[in-house]
Amino acid sequence: PQGGRPGATITVQELNRLDPEVIFISAFISNSVEDFYSECLEQGIEAMAVKNKRIYKHPAPGWDFGTPRWILGLMFIASALHPDKCQFDVMEEARVFYEDFYGLPFDTKDINLSFSKPDSNWRWQD
Repeated sequence: PQGGRPGATITVQELNRLDPEVIFISAFISNSVEDFYSECLEQGIEAMAVKNKRIYKHPAPGWDFGTPRWILGLMFIASALHPDKCQFDVMEEARVFYEDFYGLPFDTKDINLSFSKPDSNWRWQD
């Protein structure tokens, strides 16, 4: 479908049918996890992820698609899904990654969120 944000655009009905146990949202989405959760409730999303409040937001943009930093996102996902098997300190991993690969310090306050920041009126597609 046309008109959505980067990634797949699906309807509320399709999301309910898929019934994910966990939802990860991009750090490019300006909404907080709490706002995203509230929007899910308002829109009638009944997925297990919403019922069990298993919604996670990547700590930094670019960790979830399209760049070498995706490995940091994978570490974050692994830690969230399997805390009994692996626990990465993703901020420390990011510090080492940025120094080794970019020769730059990593600091969350320096991250540019302007690439794809939706406006405050973001809502689910109908």
